[in-house]
Amino acid sequence: MINLKKIKNIINIPRSIYHYHRGNLVLPYLPNALWVEPTNVCNLKCIMCPNSLVAQKNPGFMDFRIYKRIIDEAQHFTSFVILCISGESLLHKRFPEMVKYAKEKGIATYLSTNATVLTPGLSRAILKAGLDWINFSFDGCSEKIYEKIRLGADFEKTLGNIIEFLKIKERLKVKTHVELQILIMDEKGQKDYEQNIGKFIKRFSGLPLDYVQTRRPSTWGKYFSGTNKFDPKKLGKDYSPCSYIWSSLHLLWDGRIVACTSDFFGDNVLGKFPEQSLKEIWNNEPMRKFRKAMIDKKYLRFNKNCKNCDSLWDSRILSLPPGIRGISATTLNIAFGKNFFNFLKKFAKRINSDFAIEVLTKE
Repeated sequence: MINLKKIKNIINIPRSIYHYHRGNLVLPYLPNALWVEPTNVCNLKCIMCPNSLVAQKNPGFMDFRIYKRIIDEAQHFTSFVILCISGESLLHKRFPEMVKYAKEKGIATYLSTNATVLTPGLSRAILKAGLDWINFSFDGCSEKIYEKIRLGADFEKTLGNIIEFLKIKERLKVKTHVELQILIMDEKGQKDYEQNIGKFIKRFSGLPLDYVQTRRPSTWGKYFSGTNKFDPKKLGKDYSPCSYIWSSLHLLWDGRIVACTSDFFGDNVLGKFPEQSLKEIWNNEPMRKFRKAMIDKKYLRFNKNCKNCDSLWDSRILSLPPGIRGISATTLNIAFGKNFFNFLKKFAKRINSDFAIEVLTKE
């Protein structure tokens, strides 16, 4: 059944698209999506991650009391929360409680993880807490390629963690949506995928893995523009103002608000929670100025990390750039209680082949 909040979230989809295309700076709605960073600490140094280039100056873990205050306010308007930005979220000792608290407040929960610290006990805890969606970032179909990319990780151990998670999910009979994503870094990665994906996917035979998706890695704004470590996603020709600031809020572990998940180090702070409420920050002066800078293509005055960001130059699908497009699709998925992810991702790839290299549904 669709409740009043879900109806509002659905209505917010065309509203956000309208105000984005109009270039309005003050928005008469609140965001459907939140990104909340449990921690900026990570146990790996992956070659395509900004954490491998720059050390976090102020590492830490979100205070659970602050997290509860975020959710207590957001429950009135937010459809879902993605519990990760720059760190490995499962390192937060109270992560299962974070999932449970958001779910109790009517907010769907999402996670992207490297799965290296995913024990059977932790798997059971987050599944029982009601996690709605999990993405396993597993970049390679062979030990050689995977461990070259995910520095500090063990191929067989991490793969075993994921397989055990899926077995526990099956035993618990929960509906958590499970995706495995493989970044194709270069020609060697492409060859590894082509040669080993068949054998790799058989490791999940009979297990509730929804699909495997392959992509090119992001430039993460300026961080990997022109890199020789891998072949990042190619920038498109048409500019789109960053639509994330018309559709979502992003909170670092200490309550600072940044424009998007590419701002790993808080270089462009737009507000601070709980000194200001989420509602106040959404249309405050820094947020309005940054929206205007995006429209005028003067964003580098505020955040040099935006230089060559693929989100600004990514191809549109149905006239929508990636941020607002993904948030809208996820909102619909939650509102109707259906798993549209397989269909939506394959539909997007059919319209624009740059969306992903391959979306493989596991039979």
